[in-house]
Amino acid sequence: MVESRSSPRGVVFSLLASAIFAGMFYVASLVTSSADVVFAARVLLTLLCYAAALAHPAARREVIMLWRRLRSRWWMPLLGLLLTAIAGVQLWLFMWAPMHGHGLDAALGFLLLPISLVLAGRFLMKAHVSRMQWLVMSLAAVAVAVKLIGTPELSGVTLMICGPYALYFVLRQRFGLDGPMVFGLDMALLAPFAVLALTASPIEPSVLEYTVLAAIGLGSAAAMTFYLGASSLLSMPVFGLLGYVEPVLLVSVALLLGERMQGADALVYGILAVALSILAVDGFRRARRTR
Repeated sequence: MVESRSSPRGVVFSLLASAIFAGMFYVASLVTSSADVVFAARVLLTLLCYAAALAHPAARREVIMLWRRLRSRWWMPLLGLLLTAIAGVQLWLFMWAPMHGHGLDAALGFLLLPISLVLAGRFLMKAHVSRMQWLVMSLAAVAVAVKLIGTPELSGVTLMICGPYALYFVLRQRFGLDGPMVFGLDMALLAPFAVLALTASPIEPSVLEYTVLAAIGLGSAAAMTFYLGASSLLSMPVFGLLGYVEPVLLVSVALLLGERMQGADALVYGILAVALSILAVDGFRRARRTR
């Protein structure tokens, strides 16, 4: 039986992924190595986890199905490479931002991501968007306008998250390239770049460093498995609205790390928090009506 696109299991997966990602965001501040090293360790350790998962027949069947989808059209492998490139940039940026004082910029990108997912689901996948959700889009536009008035431009970190990452999830779902093992393929394709990064920037030799890097790698495997699992079990608007949990946690982590809001930032985050709260309430009401 095919699971409902408002599956409770998908909701649980999304919440678990958000909690793990927030933990990784904080743990990254404990690393003394470069962001390239953290990226490399995350890729290689995550790849090992997925390789171990292949011992299970279900994982092997998932890989076979993914391979068949990639061979179904001549351009599908090219699309897969594009999506892997987007994932690679996001992995690196997620670790680089809190290590270089851009945690709030990254958090703002993730605050805008759920709204980007709703819009992408509407225009690229023809998903229904309610009037309440359009209200949320309007509030998001106001928040962006306030941000632009208060600062000359949005941070490149913010734009790199809310735009390409939305495209990543929408295209994966649109062309059937989603599922728990997809991220393992991304890691396999990124592994050569990870090895080069480790060669260029060796890991600082300390027990704490190795422990933190291992925690980030294992957390990455678990979180992305949950996240991609949620994206395949939920409709894009519902998946997008559940994404509000992660950015709220990331803002909290960035403040814990000593970053401070400046100018109109508090107003911007406040407007987006209201918008995402409305989005959440509307989504759960729709899911309850569906059940």
